[in-house]
Amino acid sequence: MSSHLELAQRYMTESVGLLQRSGYRLSLNFDLNGWAALLRSAPSIGIVNPTFDPAHSDLKPNEAFWLQLNDDSGVVACIADRLFTTDDFVARELASGKLWYARPGAGDRPALLPSAPIGRYSGRVGHAGGLWVHPRRRKDGLSWLLPRLVRALSIMNWSVDRHCGLVFEGIHDSGLSAQAYGFPESHIVVEGYFPPVRGDARVFVIHIDRDQIAAQFEDDLVRMTDGDPQMRDVATIVSQRIHEPVVRSRVVQMGGGDA
Repeated sequence: MSSHLELAQRYMTESVGLLQRSGYRLSLNFDLNGWAALLRSAPSIGIVNPTFDPAHSDLKPNEAFWLQLNDDSGVVACIADRLFTTDDFVARELASGKLWYARPGAGDRPALLPSAPIGRYSGRVGHAGGLWVHPRRRKDGLSWLLPRLVRALSIMNWSVDRHCGLVFEGIHDSGLSAQAYGFPESHIVVEGYFPPVRGDARVFVIHIDRDQIAAQFEDDLVRMTDGDPQMRDVATIVSQRIHEPVVRSRVVQMGGGDA
């Protein structure tokens, strides 16, 4: 088996080729002000995630980046990523509010469930979010590829131990976080007050570790190197996966058994 770094580098190379064949141009950016400005002006956007917004978060040099995807008509997609080096991602970053705010106050802490996976995620943790795809490109498989690209870059740049994200109940229950975004594990962490929306929500942390990322890359590369596929071919696979039943055994409530 190839090393994690070699797989990530090959995955990046093949992905760029796939995007170019499909009429897209990918750019890597390190100024998150550009990501925040893009989302504030984007159509069909909800909240601008404060985790990646320099107006709210203390983003250290070389510990955050974002990807922008363009076609001939302009920007069509983006996603952001950050590195957290922590002994407990859920207890230290999420529960304290530091995941979203540089100096969180009492009103910036979520209603963390007692069953949240305390002590499970540590080390060099890549955290992705801020995924947006233009409405006219939402059937092209971009929400499948972009989360995988930031995982590849997280391994190449930061040698992460794991990668995670947060999703609302609707995204989780639709199967997108598993079948499209490619996170095989999820835990419900918040049920109640959620600071980024200043209101109540049910929120899941979604997770994949370094070995699972490597196995995912190997599987994907078989499809990506079979002939000269384009994103519309990937989109067909993604659509088929999303319409498969969600594997409920992957939803773990720590202390409460499988959901």
